[in-house]
Amino acid sequence: MSGETTTVKSVCRMCHGGCGALVELTDGVPTGISGDPENPTSRGYFCIKGKASLDLVSSPDRLRTPLARTGPRGSGSFKPISWDEALDEVARNLRRSMEQFGSESVVFGQGTDRNYQEWVFRLANAIGTPNVVGPAHVCFYPRVMASILTYGGFTFCDYHGDPEVVLLWGSNKVNTHSDGVIGVDLLGALERGSRLVVIDPRRTRTAERATLHLQLKPGTDAALALGLIHLLIAHDWYDEQFVARHTSGFDELERHVRAYDLSTVAGITGLEPSLIETAARMYARASRACIEAGTGVSQSDNAFDTHRAIAALSALSGNLDAPGGDVIWDPMPIEGRRGFPRTDLLSEEQAAKRIGGTAHKVLSMSGWVAPGDLQEAILRDSPYRISSMVVFGSNPLVSHENATATEAALTKLDFLAVADMFMTPTARLADIVLPASSWLERDQIVEFNSYIAARQRVVTVEGARSDEEMILDLARRLDLGHHFYPSLEDALDAKLSGIDLTWQQFKKVGHLPNTRRYRKYATAGFRTRSGRVDLAHRGLEAMGYDAVPVFRPPASTTDELPFVMTSAHNLPFFNTEFRQLPTTSRRYREPHVTIHPRSAAGLAVADGDQVEIYRDPEGAGVVMTVKVSDTVAPDVIVADAGWWYPGEEDIHAATRSSINRITDSGRRDPYMGSSTLRGVPVGLRPVVTAEAEAEKEPEPEETADAEAEGGGGAHGAHSTH
Repeated sequence: MSGETTTVKSVCRMCHGGCGALVELTDGVPTGISGDPENPTSRGYFCIKGKASLDLVSSPDRLRTPLARTGPRGSGSFKPISWDEALDEVARNLRRSMEQFGSESVVFGQGTDRNYQEWVFRLANAIGTPNVVGPAHVCFYPRVMASILTYGGFTFCDYHGDPEVVLLWGSNKVNTHSDGVIGVDLLGALERGSRLVVIDPRRTRTAERATLHLQLKPGTDAALALGLIHLLIAHDWYDEQFVARHTSGFDELERHVRAYDLSTVAGITGLEPSLIETAARMYARASRACIEAGTGVSQSDNAFDTHRAIAALSALSGNLDAPGGDVIWDPMPIEGRRGFPRTDLLSEEQAAKRIGGTAHKVLSMSGWVAPGDLQEAILRDSPYRISSMVVFGSNPLVSHENATATEAALTKLDFLAVADMFMTPTARLADIVLPASSWLERDQIVEFNSYIAARQRVVTVEGARSDEEMILDLARRLDLGHHFYPSLEDALDAKLSGIDLTWQQFKKVGHLPNTRRYRKYATAGFRTRSGRVDLAHRGLEAMGYDAVPVFRPPASTTDELPFVMTSAHNLPFFNTEFRQLPTTSRRYREPHVTIHPRSAAGLAVADGDQVEIYRDPEGAGVVMTVKVSDTVAPDVIVADAGWWYPGEEDIHAATRSSINRITDSGRRDPYMGSSTLRGVPVGLRPVVTAEAEAEKEPEPEETADAEAEGGGGAHGAHSTH
């Protein structure tokens, strides 16, 4: 060993953030990682997830060879096989499904997009199946589709334009670093004088930095958005010139929001009327303002209409595509999310077979299938048989709503393959498990709103392959190679052809900024059928929906279910990932549920006690550790989301603290199929441990003595408990 040390620039993908990374290699082995101060987005920032990246390379729990199931599903009984054997088996089963039940009987599953989403869709379209399932319905796509249908594109906060006011809505951006515009940019804007309004049922650290915190009841965001619109119009705080020149449907929206007066909205949201009015005035009268809406808005049956109302609010205020406002994304000329999936390969006849396509038409327009619709289709064999599924980078048994139905559906499949880095509860149900590579082990073009970057392979872990390489190999085996490329590098070259660079050239460049252009509508109009911002949408109306955004009240609490559950992810983790890494799990060994002190006293629980969160008082719930805090309202609890225990081999033991064991598909967004994962009425009960029971019950001989002494001994036993 020479001890030679080199440093490679890359882009971290432990989450969506895309922070610049400097990877230190000693004799070709990663020995250190830190933030890249030259990265235009992160500027040297690097969180605990990024620092845990090296754990992925060396983890003893990594999958390093393909596996074939040898025992019953869920038993964890597998044998190692070669990559050729594994991919041949996957291809053989996909062919069998297509021949027996049609191409639509094959489903592809995907988790969060790490720039292989477009590859998954390309393979699905080439095969001829319209069925790709993932978290789109409760993540980015309610916002994407609401924005596209309202004004023809989706937006990002222009933090570099120094907004005077930022509305951070259902997002804790400083922790989550979402969408390639990470919390560093928000913090920079605040340091330069931007004022922050946080809309969140929790008092987060970000909320504590805000000028205003609107701590509304979970599930009432749509009512608040419509109420803010009402205030802008009623007080003439909207941009009349922009509305007259560039919008349609204003009069209809104005009539609709009259019902959302200040008193009504305050009663629905639980907010003080003066606080709502102050927030509306701050936002509307700011010279530059933007809205950062997160997934907290997307996880209810009001997801799409809430985002539609937020989009309308941006337009009415005159901040749409304006400096310091909500800038419409203008992609660089590379073959990415729009062109690479090759939607032209999927016939109209096959597209019409998409599961849930008639129930949730807007989600279907985006190409996705909602998990709840897929569960029903598999379990009922309706509208047709679903036979095989291949899952890339997802743990549906934990991440999808209604874990019981998810398990039943996955178990019923004729064939299930899972590509992952670790043996997850979902992988335990698979027939074939494919070991995937980490971000340090793959070449990718990372596309953000403000720049594109080269994420280059810095190390190879023997036995693991990237999702893109697996897809290329599967395409060849299915005689679909002509729709793809001879190699991954050829594909990357093709993606970069629009900017006249090859992959080898782009790696040396590192990243290229995207020019930010404002008020593009002034010359080209908006990319809608009307060419305007559609505050009332005739197309949605023709599809059987409401032309204007509406508010559907959340489910009410009851005597048996007196709390409203919302959820959040822990900072060191990303959705269901990284539970087994020493760096990220060091401080988080168990999931927590945050409870107000008054509620904790009523339940007779304290910090560190365990409680069971339930939907059915007679049924099982999920177990979490109590954290007592006044950061939530007395009738609200916040549960850690995406939790599972990697050390447990039994599926049910591994998922005993996953909140999706108590969520369901009963209340779904009519446009997107978004399930209600937040704003869920629940009950709580203390968990009585075996040790506590032993303390409570006297020994048999003590009982006899107590009876002989007239019961005084029994009283003493309960007093000491």
